[in-house]
Amino acid sequence: MSSSDPIRMPVLLRLAEQAMSDLEFRAVARQDVELALTQFGYDLNERERALVFSFRQALEEAGIDLFLTEDFDLENIDLLRSIGEDVIEQEHAENGRNEVKSRE
Repeated sequence: MSSSDPIRMPVLLRLAEQAMSDLEFRAVARQDVELALTQFGYDLNERERALVFSFRQALEEAGIDLFLTEDFDLENIDLLRSIGEDVIEQEHAENGRNEVKSRE
């Protein structure tokens, strides 16, 4: 898999839903995210993996409970969506800069 692989949003959405609803997944991810991804059948490409870890970092920076021990209301879900959109936009911007550099 390479950095030119497409981002499969349905896979990432399924992962996000599982992370919010599956206690077993969260228990494994709390200790080892890579193991959780493998154990639960997520074969992410390089770009998807980078987005997952960028999103996780953005959540930490925003003070979001990574292990979802708090109840989620609509405001928190909107915040998550906003952070996810920001992470994806940032990834697209970085890819654009890399393409320009490779042409030079």
